[in-house]
Amino acid sequence: MKTLVLFIIFGLAALFLLSSATELEETERGCQKFFWTCHPGQPPCCSGLACTWPTEICILGR
Repeated sequence: MKTLVLFIIFGLAALFLLSSATELEETERGCQKFFWTCHPGQPPCCSGLACTWPTEICILGR
């Protein structure tokens, strides 16, 4: 009985972590990730990244 309760608790915790990670990923959509091109007209680099000139790629930013 104790083992079943522990499995249920760990299962719910894993489900919560998975849904949180998915939500974070969905909020970051629409931005360019590390080493992606950042030409004018494209979405901006994700938070923490900056578009470099003249290579126009997203790298760790200011």
